Amino acid sequence: MGDWKKAKIKEFADVKGGKRLPKGKQLIKEPNSHPYIRIRDLGKTKYLQLTSEYEYVDDETQQSIARYVVDKGDILISVVGTIGLVGIVGETLDKANQTENCDKIINIRGVLSEYLYYYLISSFGQDEIKKGTVGAVQPKLPLKNIQDITVLYPPIDEQEKIVEILSSIDKKIETNEAINDNLYVQVRTLTKQWITENSSDYELLPLAKIASINPDTYSPKEEWEYVNYLDTSNITDGCIAEIQHITPSTEKLPSRARRKIAPNDIVFSTVRPNQRHFGILNAPMPNMLGSTGFAVIRSNNPLVSNELIYLCLTENEFIEKMQQLAEQSTSTFPSIKPSDLGVCEIPCPKDNASKNFTEMLKSMFALIAENQRENISLATMRDTLLPKLMSGELDVSDIYL
Repeated sequence: MGDWKKAKIKEFADVKGGKRLPKGKQLIKEPNSHPYIRIRDLGKTKYLQLTSEYEYVDDETQQSIARYVVDKGDILISVVGTIGLVGIVGETLDKANQTENCDKIINIRGVLSEYLYYYLISSFGQDEIKKGTVGAVQPKLPLKNIQDITVLYPPIDEQEKIVEILSSIDKKIETNEAINDNLYVQVRTLTKQWITENSSDYELLPLAKIASINPDTYSPKEEWEYVNYLDTSNITDGCIAEIQHITPSTEKLPSRARRKIAPNDIVFSTVRPNQRHFGILNAPMPNMLGSTGFAVIRSNNPLVSNELIYLCLTENEFIEKMQQLAEQSTSTFPSIKPSDLGVCEIPCPKDNASKNFTEMLKSMFALIAENQRENISLATMRDTLLPKLMSGELDVSDIYL
């Protein structure tokens, strides 16, 4: 710890704000060389890379906001809403634009961008961010307070070792995610092929006829010793970000924690379907409850697997249809009812002739679930190491990688 230093970000880097789109200007879907980075793009991975989810600014708009572009290695940090989400600009987003709700940390000197990223997402960095957050109704992290964030850092060679340790974990997580993305592409392709080539082997039936929707409800009278609670925002495209472990005898159980979840159940958020808060839980944790914001779906037809139902409910066309329906609702937020899912038609095998197809689905989803479980373990390991590495408690000076 003797060679470690403490400094405010403004002592070794510059902090610059983002830019709101000019009045009357809209983002466009058609890709060009001016992608637009928003808060929702932060926190998914360490490096922000160009994906199909980005929207763009047109050439005319780009000319008026060109001085707000970001470069490879810049760190973006959200300053409103989900304050403290962080990401590093990767190669494919070079010269992208940032929203006014993100500030960028640039011209970083004497501290590695990746080290600063890990420090900011560690408990020490998040505590500094909380200290700098102002406002109760609409919390905000002012640019000046980002400049005043204090960072503890070792010499460059130790920073490199710390980054290498943490990056090796993140790279494995990213590899598993890429494998799962590929598996999903394969399984969707094979399902479409089965539907096209085997029309005589199945019939279309409403979901409500082949599955139970919200089959089991928890009552506080059951007095579970503990609860593993999944909120709608904690799962996206099948990937769980967080599960809250709650002891009802000493902690308040959210009033929405009511949906009991069993192995292979599907959870599908009924609020804003286009945000894709859904998943199929191959092996849920014991005493797992989901929010009442979910529709929990469980096949009650032995010939119809939950995996097949899940693939049908998560097709892009179906999600778009549900979002359009949600926007017509009179609720506070755009939402659908479980009964809206119940009327959608599912291709149901008529007999065991489709057994091989069903087994293939189960096998591929089991591989996906195994990778997801490994990623949860890896993320836990990384989060355990973070504070030890960022405080110098774990000495890496004698580690040779």
